[in-house]
This record gives sequence, structure tokens and C-alpha cells, in this order.
Amino acid sequence: MSEYTAIKNIDQKLDIIDHVNQDHPEEVLAIARNNTKGNQKLISAKVLDIFEEGVSIEVTSEYATNQVMVFFQIEGELEDQILYLAYAAIVKEGRDFSGNGKNFFEVISTENITKNIMRIHVRSSSALPEYYPGYAYAFVLKKMQSVPQSPQKNKQGKSWHKQLFDRFFVYMMKHLSPKNREKLLQSANKDIRLYTLRKSWKSDPNNGIEDKGSIDVFIHGETSGGKWVKSLSEGDIIMSRSESADKHQHLTEGQALLIADETAYPALAGILEKWTNPLLPHVILISSKEEDRDYFDKDNVPLPENLTHRIICPPEKQSERVLEVIKTLGKIEKAWGACEAKSAKEVRHFLRNEYQLSGKDNHVKAYWKLNK
Repeated sequence: MSEYTAIKNIDQKLDIIDHVNQDHPEEVLAIARNNTKGNQKLISAKVLDIFEEGVSIEVTSEYATNQVMVFFQIEGELEDQILYLAYAAIVKEGRDFSGNGKNFFEVISTENITKNIMRIHVRSSSALPEYYPGYAYAFVLKKMQSVPQSPQKNKQGKSWHKQLFDRFFVYMMKHLSPKNREKLLQSANKDIRLYTLRKSWKSDPNNGIEDKGSIDVFIHGETSGGKWVKSLSEGDIIMSRSESADKHQHLTEGQALLIADETAYPALAGILEKWTNPLLPHVILISSKEEDRDYFDKDNVPLPENLTHRIICPPEKQSERVLEVIKTLGKIEKAWGACEAKSAKEVRHFLRNEYQLSGKDNHVKAYWKLNK
């Protein structure tokens, strides 16, 4: 019997373990570095288990693989407690927890792909990824007329005032109540939106880097992000605070299920264009409006014939309608999906508990959250 207190909500615990291991391996590695003695070089780290007292991490160094128990330092939700461990570790290392570096884009043009999905054509100041499916940028909701000087990452570390701010932020995270801590995090990310790179290419096919791209954005009504996208015009300079690659290597074999609402159409389109699995996937497409269902026709994206299921419903009905379809599909060995947060959780839990899909094969995630 473990000497630590088990988490009662198993699904919640597994959700967090899967999320941090799939999407935040660098943060887990930072926690491990901050809590491992000696000077050995750490290669990787992953969360094995979570208890009421802390988190158990498997740490692989150049010499061996060991387990380390890292105790929580604040009270509150499990996500907050792990997030604090990551923030504190990153700040202690003198790195910037707000992102892995800025990138600047010049807006070439914009166009409507469907009535509610806009495409931003951009030229990047640094190389875009050649493998683009699901690659996302955290954009700051502002625009400039020119690129600030020295846009490259600061190789000499953060300025003293940024270091001071980050340390103060971590201090506040530790001492605020859970309610006020949530307000602080919301304030820090108020003007940041994560948007997906639809495709990248070279200005000169025979030379240079992938410097041009398209970013597709679903407009959720009169939101801050939607207003920002619609205000963009040729010549505007926009900036991302960080970037991240999607994880879908598990889809290369086995019978897969792909699920996407309008926010995830760009990621799904990229996955289908780069499909290598000899088995075609089941695809569930969700949209709130009939007029957005033609998105995939714009770029001639190959939707699997007789395996594509279209759902038109309000966001609050996503999980109900998706589960109705899943129950008719038969064998499912792998899953990738992105949609509204509550719906993603319910679908992910269903696939875990009814189809026994473990975290490494069950990547159904939240791309946005329906307002309460």
C-alpha cells in the first residue's frame, strides 16, 4: 500500500497525467531538474502518478532511470498545484515561463474560407515548420506597423525587470486564494489566443526556408479574438508569444477515430493531408452552422468516403451527438479530437472507459470553453 493518499477522482487524475505528458514535457522536465540531486544531465521526464501530497515523476538521465516524488507547495486544484511547480522551476532556472520566444508575422492578406472561418496569409520572420498539422501559435491580440528591433530570442537571458516580475508572479501564485489565483492566470492570458497554422511553404520553392503560411481562425461571434482577426489588413505585423506542435504520432497504425469542431478543422485538414496509416480513419465533423461544413472542399482535403460523419448542432450538444455516432462505429484503437472543453472531456472518458483507450492512444482535447 502506498504511503501517499490516492486521488479519488480517477478520470480527473488520468486526464491531468495524459495532458501534461502529451502537451507539456518540457515543464515536467523542468520540475524534475528542480527536484533532482546531483549534476547528471536529465534526458526526459514523465508523470507516473498523482497523489494528494504530490506528483511521482519518472526521470531518465544519461546514466539511469529513477523515480522522484515532488511534493505540492500550494493548496487548490490539482492542475494549479502542478502548474505552480512548473512555474517555480522555470523561474528558478532563469527562463521565461510565458513562452519560448516571440515570432513576428507580416499579414499578406485575409479571406473568408467559409462564412465564419477566416484565413490569414502571412510571411514569417523565422522558419515555419515543414510538418504543419496541428501546429499552433499563441497570438497576442494586437498589431504593429513594423517589426521591433532584435526580434530574435534574447540569448543572454531575461532582463532584470522581467526576472523580478516572474518571481513576483510565482510568489502571488503561491499566496493567493484559489479563486484569486484563477483571476491572476486569466489576467495574464487575457489577450492571448491560440490559432492553428493551416499550411506552410517557401517563397522560393528552390531555396530558403518555409517562410509563408496560412492561419485559419473560426470566428466565435463578437469575441476579442474575432474582432482582432477581422481588423487585420495587408502590411500589419502580428506577434505570437509561443508556439507548440500537436501530438498525433499514434495515428500511424490501427483503426483511428478523428473528431473536430470548427476550431479544429485546420488541424484535422493537415492530419488528413499527411495521412500515412493504411487504414482510413473514421471522421466526425461538428459544426454549429450549415454554412461552415464546406471548409474541407476549399483545399480539396480528402475526407474518407463512407467513413465521414457530419454533425450540425449547438456547442452544448456536441458530446451527446458525438457519442451517438461513436456507438455505431465498432472497433476503435486510436483517437484524436479537439472541440469544446466539456464535450472533449466526456468523449475522452467514454473512449477510456468503454474502449479501454489509454492516454497514449486517446488524444481528445479541449480547444475552447463554452461560457458558463
